[in-house]
Amino acid sequence: MIYLKFALLIWLLLSNTIVNANCVSCNFDNKNLANFEFKNQNLSNASFKGAYLVNADFSGAKLTSAIFDDAYANGANFVGAQLDNASFRNAELELANFQNASLKDVTFESAYMVHAELSKRQILESKFCDNAVKDAMKFSSMCKNQ
Repeated sequence: MIYLKFALLIWLLLSNTIVNANCVSCNFDNKNLANFEFKNQNLSNASFKGAYLVNADFSGAKLTSAIFDDAYANGANFVGAQLDNASFRNAELELANFQNASLKDVTFESAYMVHAELSKRQILESKFCDNAVKDAMKFSSMCKNQ
């Protein structure tokens, strides 16, 4: 029994270390990472396909070319993150906060973005207007003037 407790403790320490460290090109596909903090980390080229990211904190993180396709990221915090060339195809982003994030050439194809926080500048810099974004009525008028 003591070996089992020791093994569990080692696993917990290692899993927290991996998440809290810079992780360029890491694979987090289909992982449950709800409420995890990735704040100010370098996660360039990381893959979060199909991951459960509810209320995850990516504030200030470098997420250049990261893939969030099919991720469930309701309430995720991307404030001040660098997301250039990232992909959010078919992602659930209800209440996600992208304030002051860099979104150059980001793809939001078929993303669900009810109540997401985006500025007009961010929408025009991203590929938002080129894609069919589900339930993004509050942003649709910004694309008409493009």
